[in-house]
Amino acid sequence: MSTTMEAPLLPGLWSVSAVISKLETVGNDAEEAALIGRITSTDRPLIVSFINQHTFNLAFHSSEFAGCLLNSDILLRDGVGMEVCLTTLQRAVGRNMNGTDFIPRLAAAFAGRPIALFGTTEPWTSRAVAALQEMGCFIVSSMDGFRPDTDYIDAIARTTPGLVILAMGSPRQEMLADRIASVVTHPLAVVNGGAIADFLAQRFERAPLWMRRARCEWLFRLLLEPRRLWRRYLLGGITFAWHVVQLRIAL
Repeated sequence: MSTTMEAPLLPGLWSVSAVISKLETVGNDAEEAALIGRITSTDRPLIVSFINQHTFNLAFHSSEFAGCLLNSDILLRDGVGMEVCLTTLQRAVGRNMNGTDFIPRLAAAFAGRPIALFGTTEPWTSRAVAALQEMGCFIVSSMDGFRPDTDYIDAIARTTPGLVILAMGSPRQEMLADRIASVVTHPLAVVNGGAIADFLAQRFERAPLWMRRARCEWLFRLLLEPRRLWRRYLLGGITFAWHVVQLRIAL
């Protein structure tokens, strides 16, 4: 998507425009399989990130965070909000590559190879590790998500995992992923997984399949955790819609 116009874009609009231009769309199972093949066969540090309504808003207001998304090697669409955004901007939408569904499939593709999981807090970290092990994953390192960056980097240096799953929430995990990729030299994939560890540990319940198919999983999560999520989904949704309108007018 071109950002060329008679007047320059405002900084926030420029950031989200650049991030959207980096998005990869996945249209079918074959394309997803090819994507997983690229990730599992990387010969260098590689970052996989996701953009949803919340991270879109973060990128609009923080050029540093937008830079982390732009530094990602693979950026995928997550959620109905970004589907509406891309449709409004007349961009290809592709399938919803939400991390809650995609990351377990990616981890399964690394079965037998060393994997590290960093995020959430106990006992959920250990329960997420157990869930991955039941899938055949070989977990070589795990820690909660509230330690200094150097603890994770040192653990990666000691155990040399092929896949690192960060489950710390944004923007922390994206900034850590950026730092990991800048200092680690062996091939590995770092995936920014948000609440994936909590879902694996069954700390949070998934929406029923019919709600997911109806693209209403966000509503299910809001009903489960209204005090924590109402600002993100309701106030954040209004902010997101306004930014999308601004972007559509500007472009």
